Amino acid sequence: MADVAVTALGTDRPGIVAAIAEVLRDHGSNVSEATMTTLAGHVAVVFQVRTPDTPEALQADLDTATAPLGISVSVAPASGRGPTPPATHLLSVYGPDQPGLLAEVTRAVADSGATIIGFDSQVLADEEPSTWAMSAEVVAPREPGRLGGDLDDACERLGLDHGLTELGG
Repeated sequence: MADVAVTALGTDRPGIVAAIAEVLRDHGSNVSEATMTTLAGHVAVVFQVRTPDTPEALQADLDTATAPLGISVSVAPASGRGPTPPATHLLSVYGPDQPGLLAEVTRAVADSGATIIGFDSQVLADEEPSTWAMSAEVVAPREPGRLGGDLDDACERLGLDHGLTELGG
């Protein structure tokens, strides 16, 4: 058995997940994790898969099955590290939009030793001035104090409000 990551990118349309899932089923593969998002008419899908087939065999059948959908699919060996750990914290950030906010906030998270396992961000353009908002699921290191301090510093410097909520478990 091989652990692979299957990714698909393209214009969103009905049947993308079904086409991929059917090929995976037909190959006797097991999906251990999957995520999908759509943004401005585009879709990105990622599957963590355990398969008895080679990545090349899976790739060939996925290409055939998804060709009518006009999406790009790739199969690559996966780390085999197991499922993504659950989030320990929820982060929310908002404030006046300006270039570089995502880079600055995510750098503060990374520098603290934490990992972002999912996030959404958007500009609320119906307000003037525009407001940037981000929410993220974060896996903090054992001692999350640095995460809070690094975020406090970055958000203060950028004029952003933020909240960091520890999740019970």
